[in-house]
Amino acid sequence: MNILSVEPISFNTICKVIGATHISAYQKEKFFHNHSIEIGRIMESKISSGEFQGMMSNRPLVLFKPIKNSFTKAGDKMLLAETLGIKPKEVTSYVRNVVDAIKSGNIDIIPEDKLETVKTYVYRHGKKGDVIDFLDYELAYAGDILGVLYRTLSYNAGGVADYFVRPIHRMNNSTLVSVYDVIDKNLKNAKHVGNISVEECDKTSEWALVRIYEIQNNQKLRNAVKLRDELS
Repeated sequence: MNILSVEPISFNTICKVIGATHISAYQKEKFFHNHSIEIGRIMESKISSGEFQGMMSNRPLVLFKPIKNSFTKAGDKMLLAETLGIKPKEVTSYVRNVVDAIKSGNIDIIPEDKLETVKTYVYRHGKKGDVIDFLDYELAYAGDILGVLYRTLSYNAGGVADYFVRPIHRMNNSTLVSVYDVIDKNLKNAKHVGNISVEECDKTSEWALVRIYEIQNNQKLRNAVKLRDELS
């Protein structure tokens, strides 16, 4: 499949390309770059759709409270160290060990309360790769994958949306593809084991793609406003 010559571009085409397992992340990123204008028009027409919100209206959300902190990253780091019972200089290596554990599936070696605390910290100050790894972990072990996904892609919930709303955490097309790949993979796994229906999987996957695009463009708007204020 030559994704760079697909015509015409439609929403179904976008979903097929970005959800394809035989296409590399680089090719997907290039597809978004080469067809940014057409994709933008199509995605923006989808953003106002309320289908998914209606589908989710009666589902309980799985919420967790972010670390209550209005200080700087250094302050959060000190708070995390105190919570974990380690020294502040040990936080970076501790977080790295936790991320490695969830990537390898060895989460049993980490107490659940400490795992949740590190997850909260990562969603505030972590590296993009760590955020994506935690998203993968959350969705893989979710009792209600649709509720967890809806929460993490909503603002003011301490999840993925809040992480990428910060100008310092830029969501480029490569990151967009990585986030979507993790979501799509876990939705398909949930469908395979019967936790969600085929219709729920398809609708949620499409909604997630639109929502991630919306988050990316909200960030671009915030960055533009920030730059304007700095220049004025």
